[in-house]
Amino acid sequence: MADVVFFDRAKGFPMKYGFRYVAMVILLSTASIGGFYLLNLSNRRAIEARTLELAVSEGRTIEKVLSKAAAQLLEKGEEPLVRFVSELFANDQVIYVALKRSGRLLHADSKYEGYLPLGEDLQPVKTFDSPLGEIIEVTATLKGPAGKPYSAHIGYQFSVISEMRRVAGRSFLLITLLQAAILLILVSFLYSVNRQMGRKEIEVQLERDERARLQEISLITAGIQHEIRNPLHSLYLSYQMLEPLLDPANEETAFHSRTMKKEIRRIQDIIERFSNLDRAFSIRKEPVDLGPFLSELRDSWAGLEKQPEITIAAEPGAKVQSDPGLLARVVDNIVRNAAEAGAKQVAIRVQTRKGGALITIRDDGPGIKQEHLKFIFDPFVSFKSRGSGIGLALAQRIITQLGGRIKAESVEGEGAKLTIVL
Repeated sequence: MADVVFFDRAKGFPMKYGFRYVAMVILLSTASIGGFYLLNLSNRRAIEARTLELAVSEGRTIEKVLSKAAAQLLEKGEEPLVRFVSELFANDQVIYVALKRSGRLLHADSKYEGYLPLGEDLQPVKTFDSPLGEIIEVTATLKGPAGKPYSAHIGYQFSVISEMRRVAGRSFLLITLLQAAILLILVSFLYSVNRQMGRKEIEVQLERDERARLQEISLITAGIQHEIRNPLHSLYLSYQMLEPLLDPANEETAFHSRTMKKEIRRIQDIIERFSNLDRAFSIRKEPVDLGPFLSELRDSWAGLEKQPEITIAAEPGAKVQSDPGLLARVVDNIVRNAAEAGAKQVAIRVQTRKGGALITIRDDGPGIKQEHLKFIFDPFVSFKSRGSGIGLALAQRIITQLGGRIKAESVEGEGAKLTIVL
């Protein structure tokens, strides 16, 4: 049997769970309940058999006493024997009594009208089940003065067996329910433990993958710094030396000069952002009131080449402990991405939640293709013509180091929504 999926990675839960392990626990527990039940049933029946054996032995003793007493009374006539049998019938445990002469009924009494289960066989002691429970019948046979055969029958209820079965039935039911409850508790406990272990395993694996990815990024960054930054620095110094020699009055010369300076600075910015990918940020947390914080950021978006309409709606009292500088970099990057993608409207909403807040940034741009959505936080992956694939990867690293998480949702043609959980 293969392992099955119990948790969804997209929701942050472990994916792999040992179904075979739980199935084995359930099977063993069920087998133990069944084995315990059968063992107790066997013990109960052994006790019943032994108890019945003792009752039959007692019945034989009663038969001997009854035979001797009946023989002595019969010497005085049938009337004393009938009175003696009637006195025995007064006992609460006695169900019926009967006295026969030559096979014909001479006298009988029954606590249940019409119930007189007398057979043709004259066994000294016999037991049988009846609607009233287990019955023990003692039969004493004797001969009268004239040689006529007599038989005295006493049937009494052996209630111990019935009571044992009734009590045992209730006990077995309670024991079965108790063991079933223990089984459920055990399975729930194992489920919880394995869930935590699975989550921990996923976290360890993600950390391991993150370290491996950061190591690769470090190698790339080191190569970029060595192969690009140093020659770019020399190029910029050369440009600064040539700049005074250029004719600022020549429009074409001035245009190319500005373009060269702008592109050199853009490359320097990209290299700096590459360097930040493998760098641990210095975090200085402080109380941040998200409403005024976002309103202050609005001024920095006034100079965007493509200016979308930006609205901010923040619930009163939405505050978090965070680094305002790093958080501003993340929000700014997301808004600029939306503007560059051609969004006409960007809506920022802040909601309070237990222990923190949610920042939702929604735009009406072209959206992100479903096959691209799962890669947008990966470094060096960009689906824009001039994108570097660093911005959102850096945003995710920052939010993670701030103790939060970020997720993206989008339907192509209907815009995108990024949610920051703090």
